[in-house]
Amino acid sequence: MSVHNATEDNNTERRSFLGVIAGLIGAGISAVLGVTIGRFAVSPAFSTGGADDAKGWTDIGPLAEIEEGKLVKKNVIVSQNAGWGQFNSQKAVWVIKKGDKVTIFTAVCPHLGCTVNAKAEEFICACHDSKWDVAGNSLGGPTPRGLDSLEHKIEGDVLKVRYQDFKQGITQKEVLS
Repeated sequence: MSVHNATEDNNTERRSFLGVIAGLIGAGISAVLGVTIGRFAVSPAFSTGGADDAKGWTDIGPLAEIEEGKLVKKNVIVSQNAGWGQFNSQKAVWVIKKGDKVTIFTAVCPHLGCTVNAKAEEFICACHDSKWDVAGNSLGGPTPRGLDSLEHKIEGDVLKVRYQDFKQGITQKEVLS
């Protein structure tokens, strides 16, 4: 004959109740984390930002401040949306103004990404001795192409640029971002 203990039944019921509560709490935490992580992982794919996005334009400054016929290096602040936050970075560009014509080049060498500088009336990359004329045409060195020009516009008297990064080491200009 077996003796049935009421205390054992209470302990079993208590353990079952605590197990159910612990499971519900774990499921709740998992659901909140899943929704939060899923939203940040998936929502950038559905963002409407594109080439016509007004946020893509960055002010360089007043056009009147760009010296005529000189190679002028300017730094611009570029905002990038990474899906989970917006980040700003400083990028260098080269501006050349000749009369009504304005040309803007990125200061990134298309060979391996070093910084392009100016010397006299040409652009140079000190890393591997690539050179370009003021029109961005290659004059020598290992660079696979000319300097990468950037889209720009003038609003009022303010010069604006749409900064982009390009693939390095290839002969054709191809946008990265």
